Amino acid sequence: MLNKSFILIRCFISILTIITFCFWSQSSIAQSKEFGGGLASFNYTGDLIRTYSVQNQTIGLNLFYIKNYQNGWAGKLNFAAGRIKGSDQNPIDPQAQVRNASFQDFITEISGQATYEFLDFRNDKALVKFTPYLTAGAGFFLINRVDKNADYSDIQLMIPFGGGVKYSLGPLWTLNFEFSARKLFYDYLDNISIQEVTDKRNSDFQFGDWNDNDWYFLTGFSISYTFWSVDCPVPLKK
Repeated sequence: MLNKSFILIRCFISILTIITFCFWSQSSIAQSKEFGGGLASFNYTGDLIRTYSVQNQTIGLNLFYIKNYQNGWAGKLNFAAGRIKGSDQNPIDPQAQVRNASFQDFITEISGQATYEFLDFRNDKALVKFTPYLTAGAGFFLINRVDKNADYSDIQLMIPFGGGVKYSLGPLWTLNFEFSARKLFYDYLDNISIQEVTDKRNSDFQFGDWNDNDWYFLTGFSISYTFWSVDCPVPLKK
């Protein structure tokens, strides 16, 4: 367990180092910086809900800072917060009907991500005013929970990855839609994993699946404001 945690920490530090380098290095080729925010919708899959369900959406907040570079690359610092939930209200099997569990907790996350835009939609000569993009990175999330079914940390590592579409409203404003998943490395997002309970007929059954970690998803609608950088001209040598 310690070796696995050590490997995860090393992977996170390596990814974060690369993203930090993208943010602060090569300032001479930086094109612009963006600050933005908007609505975020959280969703969850795990022991209570096995497949993605639109009915399980919750509303939250998303804020981000982006530093754009040449050739479609950018670095993004992302913050999101909101409620996440799940329940056995619609049991997926007889075991879930007996279990009758549920959760609803507040979650916050922060991550560093690298993004790639396929089209140069900000160019004045661009044929289109939008671009699809991909994003991936690493980060942490915090879940505020009082009653725990096991001993685990409220702060956990996660790997965000996904994509979206950006649409230019002009030189300064950009609309953004993004859908991304969060790969987790523990199975207690829903507060259920390695446990056994006994039903009314005194036959034991599996309370949760500890071989399959939980996931959560983020859907965001946002708007950003762009600050353009102007390179100072290099004086000619006499």
